[in-house]
Amino acid sequence: MQLYSHILDLRISHPALDPDLVTRTLGLDPLHSWREGDARKTPKGTLLAGTRSTGYWGANPFSYGWRASTDALVEDVLEELVTFLEPHRDFLVELSKEGNVRMWLSTSSSRNYALDLAPGMLSRIASLGATLIHDVYQGA
Repeated sequence: MQLYSHILDLRISHPALDPDLVTRTLGLDPLHSWREGDARKTPKGTLLAGTRSTGYWGANPFSYGWRASTDALVEDVLEELVTFLEPHRDFLVELSKEGNVRMWLSTSSSRNYALDLAPGMLSRIASLGATLIHDVYQGA
């Protein structure tokens, strides 16, 4: 058994992104979103100098948060997300032409582990115009 924890986010950026349109189209509420030209702010809302250079929308699609591999494997979580997104393929591919659609996978473990991403799954991700980012953290 591979022992690790993981979280999977969906992150979309595009110069002319309308975050409300993404929310309506996907039926998911973002954790963070803004339009190009919006004031820059810290996560706590403190204003920073300048404005946002691009639009952004990011969510933890099913609000799972961090999960243990004993509860759900990365491969199963990706299957769930890709299956959910496939009806929105045309929308996502269009966004990916001038922006980025990213499935951001973060994992952590104090021991060695492996992810087994089959060619079919990688092909399905690519067909959505999406990139899979694997962000690895060393656990305690």
